[in-house]
Amino acid sequence: MDGPMSPAARKVAFFFPGNSFPAVSVTGAICELQCDYCQGRHLRAMVPISTPEGLLGLAKELQDRHARGFLLSGGCDKVGRVPLLPFVPAIREIKRTTSLAVNLHTGLLDKEEARAIVSSQADCYSVDVHGDETTIREMLHLPFDGDAYDSTLDALELAGAKRIVPHVIIGLSGPDGDNEKKAVRIVARHEADALILLMHVPTHGTPLADTAAPSDALVLEVVSLAVASMDGPVLLGCMRGRGDHELEKECIRLGVAGMAMPSRKTVEWASAEGYEVKVEKACCALHL
Repeated sequence: MDGPMSPAARKVAFFFPGNSFPAVSVTGAICELQCDYCQGRHLRAMVPISTPEGLLGLAKELQDRHARGFLLSGGCDKVGRVPLLPFVPAIREIKRTTSLAVNLHTGLLDKEEARAIVSSQADCYSVDVHGDETTIREMLHLPFDGDAYDSTLDALELAGAKRIVPHVIIGLSGPDGDNEKKAVRIVARHEADALILLMHVPTHGTPLADTAAPSDALVLEVVSLAVASMDGPVLLGCMRGRGDHELEKECIRLGVAGMAMPSRKTVEWASAEGYEVKVEKACCALHL
């Protein structure tokens, strides 16, 4: 792990979105899908916006205080779609009249929906990708397999999405990591601009509350696979346990190009080790 690295690999970006890049939910805390690992709990920390007019108002407020942008997400319906289509005209207006960057968390899409979503002219399209049929059916309650995520990435590419950033969660399918490994291989078949790796965080009140977070060994195995498989950068996203300085270091050594919300020790270590460190008050999906 301490072998020679290319000059490009000696760069690392750290992202602290905070108030400069808030996460917004168009469904509030409501999610029809009720995946076993979340059940809408993760939506509760987001800014609830239920109408396009509300989104335009939020955008004006963000612009006035010189924020960088926002993530627009929400709960899924029973077939894995985030109801973003009513917000497309508002997003287009925001892109026309402000300097805000907009990252859309789309959910599953068909070709027609992808064309409509991409017509928003958003800066980034984030897509959760799963690969294991058992995990998808039993944990996400969707009647699909990995082909549904493959098709969504295809649809976004055909629609001309300017930046596609898949997300893969490590630790949902147990210690073998079957779901995430299959998901990484799906992503690698596409021209994704980056891949963000997340980690299962056992969440109080959900069916997976008493399960374990992924082991460091599994995380490093998936990171290695992702770095070897991807042409674009691999990053660690916001959804993961905090404070594991040693794991963060090992991920950087393996080739992770950046991470959201690293520990202070990791930032200090990277600087001391001679990495070219960049700190951004933005979403890591916008990594360039």
